[in-house]
Amino acid sequence: MPNTTTTTTASATVCAVERNGFQQPFEKKKRDKILPDGVLVKLMKKSDLQGFVRMSSNLLFMFMTAVAIHKLDIYPDFRDARTIREFLSIILSQKMLAFVPIYIFYGFQMQCMGFAGGHELLHGSAFRTRWLNTLATFFVSTAFFEVLYHERINHKQHHKYTLDIDRDPELTSYYSRKELESLKFKSAPGSRAGYLKEFVLVTRYFQLRMCRLISSSIGIPTDYTGVGWSMKSPRPQDLDRFVVNELQAWSALQLAVYVVILATIGTTVEGAKNLLFWWIVPCIIGYGPINYVRNSEHTDCDLTNDSMLNTRTVESNRFVRWLLWETNFHAEHHAYPAVPFYNLPVLHEYLNDHIKHNECKTFTAQQWHMIRKGGWIDKQNSVAFSRF
Repeated sequence: MPNTTTTTTASATVCAVERNGFQQPFEKKKRDKILPDGVLVKLMKKSDLQGFVRMSSNLLFMFMTAVAIHKLDIYPDFRDARTIREFLSIILSQKMLAFVPIYIFYGFQMQCMGFAGGHELLHGSAFRTRWLNTLATFFVSTAFFEVLYHERINHKQHHKYTLDIDRDPELTSYYSRKELESLKFKSAPGSRAGYLKEFVLVTRYFQLRMCRLISSSIGIPTDYTGVGWSMKSPRPQDLDRFVVNELQAWSALQLAVYVVILATIGTTVEGAKNLLFWWIVPCIIGYGPINYVRNSEHTDCDLTNDSMLNTRTVESNRFVRWLLWETNFHAEHHAYPAVPFYNLPVLHEYLNDHIKHNECKTFTAQQWHMIRKGGWIDKQNSVAFSRF
């Protein structure tokens, strides 16, 4: 780890006030002392080249995966099946054993680009040049069924009020007031059955995004449900009018692109099948595996606005970090959101000893902490799960 000028830990006693069970420590000055002078300025520098390399390499790998799927000839087999017996013979074939994991991985790559790449784009740090970032934001939002201008409003609120049970949309959108106000609430599913829903009921995530898109396209800001506003503040009418107009314009354009695609390609049986097989279905399937790496970013963390305490970092391996645009370094990102993705591993070297929730070195270990006896779910087993 690089030498630091100060070794003040994030878990030190801080000045705090209590509000609805949410601690608000004044940690920023102390946290900044962890970094040597001048380091943060260097780490915040953006690069068009880094953004281009990461995005193009991810898209190229996705294309190569699609080519591998095409060479298996599974899709034509499905198309030509005329009877249940023929369909079952395809399902039980050896070729299918190769197809299923590759197809799921294809969907996972889509979600990595939509979730992780989109996340970097909405922060405006994927590219140094603003118009490149804007263009890429619309492309990723449209291609992978994200609604990134809607996400920008909610994500800003999430960063400002992380784990605040009244104002963090990642909480208020998915949990009831009874759950949020429970003394045992730790942003975890209330049961293992609820946990499994995050990987099985994946069509729900697509439906929520479509609700967000439609509401946004008519100028109605919503939380993550796409149909309401659950945060106590700010209220929708308090949002900057320019932000709302931008949300409406880009969302309407995105919706128009979908209408054009469906009108030009989806009107024939063959075109509709291609859209489903290569685009819509894998994107929906990808919600399952992407939840494997994103469903515990704040689970069992401290209800405080100190990013060293309220956010989890998972080191993982280089390949997964590459796919995820380094978003596994989530505590580091919450501490310094302006640091672009490619500098988060460097920032991690400085902050790792000060991050409380870095106990999981892999995402599999993180899931085990969730479901094991006495794990995060059991700690919250008196709270009914209602994210759906």
